[in-house]
Parts: sequence; C-alpha cells; structure tokens
Amino acid sequence: MSTRRNFLKTLSGMALLTIVPRHVLGGPKHVAPSDQLTKGIIGVGGIGKSSYHFTSTKECRLVAVCDVDSKHLQSALDLGKKRFNETLQSYRDFRRLIADPNVDIVHIATPPHWHGIMAVEAAKAGKDIWCEKPMTRTIGEGKRVVEAVKRNNRIFRLNTWFRFTDTFYGLGTTVEPLKKLIDSGLLGWPLKVTISGATGFTWKFFWVGKENLTPQPVPAALDYDLWLGPAPYKPYNAHRTHQTFRGYWDYDGGGLGDMGQHYMDPVQYLLGKDETSPVKVEVDAPEQHPDAVGIWRKIVYTYDDGCQIVLVHPVGDQLVMNFRAVQQTGRIRLAHFLSHASKPSFLRRR
Repeated sequence: MSTRRNFLKTLSGMALLTIVPRHVLGGPKHVAPSDQLTKGIIGVGGIGKSSYHFTSTKECRLVAVCDVDSKHLQSALDLGKKRFNETLQSYRDFRRLIADPNVDIVHIATPPHWHGIMAVEAAKAGKDIWCEKPMTRTIGEGKRVVEAVKRNNRIFRLNTWFRFTDTFYGLGTTVEPLKKLIDSGLLGWPLKVTISGATGFTWKFFWVGKENLTPQPVPAALDYDLWLGPAPYKPYNAHRTHQTFRGYWDYDGGGLGDMGQHYMDPVQYLLGKDETSPVKVEVDAPEQHPDAVGIWRKIVYTYDDGCQIVLVHPVGDQLVMNFRAVQQTGRIRLAHFLSHASKPSFLRRR
C-alpha cells in the first residue's frame, strides 16, 4: 500500500539519478568521447599527409593510417606522434583499416583506380567516406559508388569545394554571384561556358606519361602488386607510381583527370546540371598512346538543352572564360562583367 512516507522515499531516490548536462562537467566546448568521430586515411604518400587532410581534432580524431609503401606508412606514423602525440594504428592492406571497428570515417587518398572499390567496400562496412578527386577513374565505377552509398545509407564527401567557398581560381570571385546572374535569366539560355588558361585554369597540362618505360626493380618498401590492385599488370617503373601516376590511363587521366573536377564542378552547378550528363563529347587531341596520357587541345561537352562546356588548352591561349547566350549575338566576356557582378549593387539594379 502506498503511503506518503514511501512516496517521499521514492522521490529521494530519484534525486540521486539527476542527469547533469555534459557542458557542466567539461565546459561549453567539451566533446564527449561518445560523440567524437574517428577517421582513418588510406594513402599517406601525397595529399593524404598534407596539412589540410592529415588532421586530428576533438570533433574527429585520426586513429589509423594505411599505405602499401612502408616508408610512407612510417612517415605518417612519425608525423602523427609529432603533431598530435598520437600512436596511430597502421595497416598495409586497406581492407583491414575498413574493418577496424574504431574507424568511423574512411578517407581515401590513393590513386583513382582504387577509389571505386575502396568506397564501395567502406560503404558496405557501414563507414562514411571522404574521397579525394577524381571521384573514380570511370563513369561506371562512380555509379557503383553512388548505389553502394545509397544502399547502405552512408555519407559520401568528394573533396572539392569551389562551388561553396573560395574564389573560383583566376576569376577573382566566388561562385555565388555568378549563380545569381545566370538564374536571373539576363544571359539567356542555353549558355556556353568556355574554360581556358587565361583565367587560371591550367589543367596541370603537362602532367602526362612517358612511353616505353624501362622496367625497374620494385623497391623493397613497396607492395607493387597491391599498389596495382585492379589495374592490369605493367612492369614497375618509378614514373608509373607515387607522384607521377596520373600520367597513365590505368590509374588516372593526366592533369585533366586530376583538376577537371575542381574546375568543372562549379560550372555544372552554375548551369544546373547536377542531375544530368552531356549527351555528346567532342575531343580535339593528338592520337593518344594506349598507356601514357598525352596532351589535348579542346573538349566540348554538349547537353540535351543545348548548353555547352568548352575546355580549351592553356598553352598560348588568348581566350577568357566566358558565358554566351546562344540567342544573343556576340560574346559576353566574363572578365568584363565579373568586376561588377561580384558587387551586390550590380545584381540589385538589374
């Protein structure tokens, strides 16, 4: 039978279980261990070890690194100890890092021929993914990544940010005022966007491969078979790996493969093409070697509504990036109106 005394005893016991907010114990910026994310980096021989990527904070702590080159791996371990006073877990095989229960986010900073497989495997393992550009080496691989991320309800971040922040290379403005101008309809429709070297779009033009590489001994520190992974076997040569791998079709697509996503993603956004792809691609380039990536002169992407994105090589180019309304005569040089379009008053009075 419930009595007033028993009721008061119950209240007294409940008072002992009062929950104290975490900021009272740890301060207003305290992040509880249960709320802290963790990440592991696959590929620490290049950008994966840069100051923008090799980070460890109270919000997201770096706990593991992976590389098929033991020298890269040891360098990353030493840097983790020096910079964060952390003893990082190290792996040679990316599958072990993905399987690590202490890793929440997998950061993929390998050559692009590995991106698709690693991203799919990370999504299947329940990990969120931070991937360097290009997203994948082929369109088909990219589609498989999208499917895996959706199927496993994961988050995928591609490391390109110029549609959101920072100036758009040599144009001296962020993308936002350009988006407002295009959406206003002042330029008409469809639009033609030419991206050239005159405004800073260098494409890393001479990041090309070498033909007829002489086979060399594989360094003891490098697991070359694992470095190749899904790529067809080619005899080892130092120029095929590490800092110069982008010059070979098996692993990437030269400077355009490296920088194209940075340059073209904001233009896709400006034209509202996130949910579609070109219906025609025209390429003006010397005949390409089957192994070594070569140079190109001009590439034209045409969309089903008539919009075009034109890439022009930077060498000796006198063009500027420009938007042209097909219905209009002449050409509007972006360099002419950007100095005004970046000012709010320009948009307000139109």
